[in-house]
Amino acid sequence: MSAMLLKKRRTLDFRTILYLNFLLMLFLILSGREPVLICSFACAAAALADTGVRRRTLKYSAGFAALLAAHYALASLIEAGAPSALVLLLHMIVFLALRIYPFIGLALALKGGKNLAEITASLDRLHLHKGVVLSIVVMIRYLPAMMADFRLILDAMRLRGIPISLGYVVLHPLKAIEYLIVPMLFRSEKITEEFSGAALAKGYEAGVRRTSYFDVRMAAKDWAMLVLSTAALILCVVV
Repeated sequence: MSAMLLKKRRTLDFRTILYLNFLLMLFLILSGREPVLICSFACAAAALADTGVRRRTLKYSAGFAALLAAHYALASLIEAGAPSALVLLLHMIVFLALRIYPFIGLALALKGGKNLAEITASLDRLHLHKGVVLSIVVMIRYLPAMMADFRLILDAMRLRGIPISLGYVVLHPLKAIEYLIVPMLFRSEKITEEFSGAALAKGYEAGVRRTSYFDVRMAAKDWAMLVLSTAALILCVVV
């Protein structure tokens, strides 16, 4: 086990990614300037690149470049005196997407470089209340499980000859609630019980400190990321 752990590639600690989430959220709320937005993207892209998946990082960067180009193109149309309802709507969608995009990068970095055991060990190092740690762990694990169950429900509906689509939901909202929402509600309750039971069985509520196979110490690149990202965002606001 120790040999396997030594070969495991060390990525940014979960605490660093958590700090970046709060930092980017704070600066994007305080200032909506484009330098802050670009710097936020750079921080998220650096965290994603640290996972070692180059193709995903390139796709993520290309997506941001496309959104930024669309933002400038729509802004030029509005300044040219063609503020139609469609142009304004598209500009608003792109405006919001650009501010959400850095958090998508951090989520991809978390998905690509961490597992649940590492995240739990990092949260334990923060000396948080056990209930808080358990809530965060269940929340992180809950969303992927719900998406998987949602796809299974869609496949089951198709096998029964029920064409579930956006148009079907709009034309038949009551049937869509019956076929989709009701099964998801029952399944979500079951998933929560399963995850809570699994967490309790692993000793999350025990009164002693839990051990971990993973070394979750803050490395030099974690501290470098904390300092450089904070300094860069402050400079983007001040300058």
